[in-house]
Amino acid sequence: MTGKNSSLMESTFTPLSLAMLQLYLLSMLFFTASSILTIIFPLQAEKSGISEGEIGFIMGITMFICMILRPWAGQMIAKYSVKKMMKWLLVGHAVTLTLYILFGIHSLYVVRVLQGIVLAFFSMSMQLGISDLLRNKDRGQGMSMYTLSTVMPSLYGPILAINLWQQLDEKYLIGCIIVLAILPLLLFIRAPLPQDQKTVLAFSFRELLGAVKKTTSSKGLVIAAITMILGSTIIGAISTFLPLYMLKFNLGNIAVYLFIQALVVVGSRFILRKRIPSDGHWHPSFIILVLLSSTIGTTMLAFGEHLGYFIYLSAMFNGLASAMLYPTIVTYISFAIPEKKKHILLGVYLATYDLGFSFGSFVMGIVVQLTSYAIMFIVCSIVALIAIGLVLLKRNIR
Repeated sequence: MTGKNSSLMESTFTPLSLAMLQLYLLSMLFFTASSILTIIFPLQAEKSGISEGEIGFIMGITMFICMILRPWAGQMIAKYSVKKMMKWLLVGHAVTLTLYILFGIHSLYVVRVLQGIVLAFFSMSMQLGISDLLRNKDRGQGMSMYTLSTVMPSLYGPILAINLWQQLDEKYLIGCIIVLAILPLLLFIRAPLPQDQKTVLAFSFRELLGAVKKTTSSKGLVIAAITMILGSTIIGAISTFLPLYMLKFNLGNIAVYLFIQALVVVGSRFILRKRIPSDGHWHPSFIILVLLSSTIGTTMLAFGEHLGYFIYLSAMFNGLASAMLYPTIVTYISFAIPEKKKHILLGVYLATYDLGFSFGSFVMGIVVQLTSYAIMFIVCSIVALIAIGLVLLKRNIR
């Protein structure tokens, strides 16, 4: 695509045009499949006699693969174009879901690895595509709409998954997965994604390590990265083990809990969007409030058997922490990374969320297997307190 055509495209699309709404719907359907299977997989695995430690490994491997591939996703997409990469990604997405339909529980390892590969490139493709399609002044609104489309499935996906699991025949689950495999491909056919190939500065693994090593002298980046890892560790643990915990001990209605949590995530990201610091400075007080919310939420879960309906309050605290952690730290990192190395380092530091999420599944799965769910949630609270202590000790960084 020529520069002239690109300019024409930029002047044609608006954040709420029908073509852009098609992209948001495509994203929503893609993440709907992930939302449903994130609930179904642990339930199926436990029913098949798989231990909590292995369940944690299975669920954590997706974000671990995503973390590894994310730094190189951008240059691959630029080389082959957003549209071409998206076509093969959606084919890969359909193949992944088909493998699950054909082989069920026996395909979990392969399916989770493939989900990690597809996720790493899908999110980057969509963000780069939206950036190219919209004018500079509309880009922020477009990204907000895209982010909203990725979060919306958390409102209905878990409820649908629980109903499919508890009340309906397995054929309904298979039918739902087939629909979610086909619809994104149909929406892609006339999707207005950029087809131009770009020349980017490629980098090797050695250059990547060298660039990361140089940034370790920046206390702000280091503290932000460690805080992201610790905070997302808790999010990963909750995402993986909360359904198993609540269903095993019959603690309220898991679908209601997940709906409240998702509603808080969506609502707070919209209502509090202007409260997220965006001046390039580290704001320890704001981060501490987010981590305190996480501490309260996981501590309440640890004593969930004694709380009755008050356990739903923990959904509000966990939802608020989940909503605010990522955008707050990512915004700071986007300012703190040296401009000359941003094409190398941005993906690396964004991948700290994936790393923490994986740890949450891996490590907390072992903790549950060796102790109990209550102890695991107490450990999550301790992790949040460690992060708070770190932020307090280094509160004067910029």
